Amino acid sequence: MSRYYRFILVILVIVSIMIALVVGSTPISLIKMIHGNHDTWQLIINYRLPRILVAVLGGALIGISGLLLQSVLRNQLVDTSILGIMNGSQFLLIALLVLLPSFLNVNVLLGSFAGLILTAVWFVVLPKHQPPLRLILLGIATAMTFQALTNIASEGLGVPLPSLSTVSWPQVMQLMMVMIIGCILITLVWQNLKYFALPSRQVKLLGISEEKTIWIVLLAIGLWTGALTSLIGIVFFLGAILPEIARFMSPKQKSQHLIWPTALWGSLLLLNADTIARTVVAPKELPTSAILLAISGPLFGLMLIKGGHHARH
Repeated sequence: MSRYYRFILVILVIVSIMIALVVGSTPISLIKMIHGNHDTWQLIINYRLPRILVAVLGGALIGISGLLLQSVLRNQLVDTSILGIMNGSQFLLIALLVLLPSFLNVNVLLGSFAGLILTAVWFVVLPKHQPPLRLILLGIATAMTFQALTNIASEGLGVPLPSLSTVSWPQVMQLMMVMIIGCILITLVWQNLKYFALPSRQVKLLGISEEKTIWIVLLAIGLWTGALTSLIGIVFFLGAILPEIARFMSPKQKSQHLIWPTALWGSLLLLNADTIARTVVAPKELPTSAILLAISGPLFGLMLIKGGHHARH
């Protein structure tokens, strides 16, 4: 069943990619594609493909980041947007670009650096062993503060906020570099992640360096989050609900075994949200983040209700 489930998700992602290639603010004729029309293929290669690749990779990384963060923090209600990491990375990136405008061409790498720094500071400053809901409230307060600072900086200094509509091939290459570095970091501690299903005391008795594992996981998440924020902006709640969808579909699977389903669900949701954003009011475009928030917001509310219900019983 698990094999067919993943296979179906892969097929859905492939179908979504094919649809995303031909629909949008500028519809593409299949006949022109088949006949090798120069303008049609230029549109596909230079505009559609980079955007689709970022949506597929970005959705997967958001889902994986959420799953890993929930695992090491032992809290199934968090993600990088809820904890303020995503918003903080965006503000720090804008500040760095204002100070270092010559780095605009490597904004994804600069964003990954901003995410790395912000995540490290967040982990050092945050009081340890916070109750789940208090951690969420602290994170939301942090996120809203950084969001306000970002809006002030963007409007006051005239710095445009990122959007999938401006993605280019050099940015895709930078994202892939950051993705590979993060994957290498996760591979270093992959065997230790299974122990986070146990209480912290038991992990220490087994001789596992829990804090070292958390640090490496957070560094990878910080790199990915900063890079993605530089390309697609803030995506609220998505990293929290994707692992929950994967758990709902495979309730008996352990967290490590949910990596691929969570990644595929992320690709599927972000890619289709972007396709809807490009087509529903064509030739104008809606913000992809708004489409995602309309989906993820209510689902996150249901997660909170479910969590509160279990806490009382």
